[in-house]
Amino acid sequence: MYLDALPILSFHRLLRARARNLALRNDTRATGMVGLSDGDALATDTIVRFDIAAGENPALLLDSAFTVTGARGFWFYGGDDVARHAASGLELSLTPAGAVFAHRMDPVSRPERIVLRPPGVRDRMTLGEVRTQFAPGFTAPETLFAAIDDDVIGVALSEALDEQWTEVRVVVYPAFRGRGNGTDVLSALADRLEGTGRLVCAALEPHGARGRSALERAGFRLADYYFSGRRAKA
Repeated sequence: MYLDALPILSFHRLLRARARNLALRNDTRATGMVGLSDGDALATDTIVRFDIAAGENPALLLDSAFTVTGARGFWFYGGDDVARHAASGLELSLTPAGAVFAHRMDPVSRPERIVLRPPGVRDRMTLGEVRTQFAPGFTAPETLFAAIDDDVIGVALSEALDEQWTEVRVVVYPAFRGRGNGTDVLSALADRLEGTGRLVCAALEPHGARGRSALERAGFRLADYYFSGRRAKA
């Protein structure tokens, strides 16, 4: 399945980019890199980056990372085999902290009533605010305004993660919520991107955040979770 190739999504990339990094070493060489949260989105005692050298034992190195950094939490993507094996080996208490969805290639519907257009002169005044509030981790997203007839009902944002995958986010203005508009905008945006050969994904943080039903009705399916793992108190 192509889902095995899902890259790190934008929010996790943001956490990693802001992490306070520390090299892990044995007596002769570097064995890995661990990064702690900067405290903006997650507690400062949370490991958000865990990279190890080939051939190293994930659980032993994560145990070392906890000891060296004083961390008690571990935030990771379930599709990261190394991180998952490390958390399992240490028997961390795991809680879903975010959800990752992939769009299926056979869309549920094609909402012809939705028009996606580039920002206009009037729209640009709110563009920066929309990106700041609703696109954490996106660096230079394509931003399109969603309209029905003469009404602008929301904003559709997308950004390429790699050569195959594009992550999407949709914001529906409060006055137009509760009418299925989020589903229709997501469907229209996914169709637009898949028409260019892209694979489409989305994320929710936390995993129970508002918007899951809209994603699922738009043809997105749950691919995996982000997990928050806690170490038992001594």
